[in-house]
Amino acid sequence: MTRPADAWLDRLAEGGRLILPLTSNKGFMHNDPPVPIARRGAFFRIERRMPEFHATWISPVAIIPCENERDEVSEAALAAALVNGRWQDVARLYRHNDIPRDRCWLQAPGWCLAYR
Repeated sequence: MTRPADAWLDRLAEGGRLILPLTSNKGFMHNDPPVPIARRGAFFRIERRMPEFHATWISPVAIIPCENERDEVSEAALAAALVNGRWQDVARLYRHNDIPRDRCWLQAPGWCLAYR
């Protein structure tokens, strides 16, 4: 996945939790240079606390990319965020782009992961 599915977030009940794997396609092509797992993707725990979605980094992850479930813009934003680090500081998932860029770890059309 390169972004959370709207249907998953829409159906998440108050206090409900979602384990969200976000992955880039870095390191999976035969011509790619080696990429450490921490730069390929990350698991986040998303918890709904009305009206917010709290986010907590769990661990790095590398999953073979699913061809039809990739959003190129979100994937590029994720790859850049993974290079910059600080995934452990993520605290919120927002379903809009109205968050100042300096508060965002990852910002893509219609959503972001932010530090507070």
